[in-house]
Amino acid sequence: MGAGVLTGAALARLRRFRVHGWLQGAIVGFNGVVIAFAMIPSLIRYLRFPTRLRIANHKHWMRVGLGAWLIAVALGAWTYQTLNGSGNGRSGLVTARALPSSSLIIVKNFGFDPAEITVATGAEVEWTDQGGRHSVQADDGSFKSETMMAGGKFKHRFDRPGVYRYFCEFLGAAGGHDIAGVVFVK
Repeated sequence: MGAGVLTGAALARLRRFRVHGWLQGAIVGFNGVVIAFAMIPSLIRYLRFPTRLRIANHKHWMRVGLGAWLIAVALGAWTYQTLNGSGNGRSGLVTARALPSSSLIIVKNFGFDPAEITVATGAEVEWTDQGGRHSVQADDGSFKSETMMAGGKFKHRFDRPGVYRYFCEFLGAAGGHDIAGVVFVK
């Protein structure tokens, strides 16, 4: 399972999110099978037959284990919502695709939305961080934001025509690697 988790991390880094999701789902399912057919029967046998190491009050410890598991699930759900959701009951913020004339780019955990945008000379482009820790940095060094967290914004005015490639310094790299985008100024 450890190799599968590491492979899943590599797939996410390569932006192969669909395969990553299937792999992680399979690992969770396999873990459930191991728990159902190996760990639970072992626990039942242990509780039925007294040994020197028998726990006197097993119900207490089972409740502690269940409580720890519920806390882990709740923290995982909260982390996912904080990093990927808007927290307002909708599936996310309005994206720039919904507003084609807008110069708004949403910064997400796995990319810029939209990754490519065309604006007129003199237009101002605004990047809004939807969640996580991100930055916006031009490949050529012509602009760079401070580190942005959820709700953070960065604006840059493009006064000359050209192609401006940019990336997130934490999760991308110059040359269009991983989290990167392009602003076409006409």
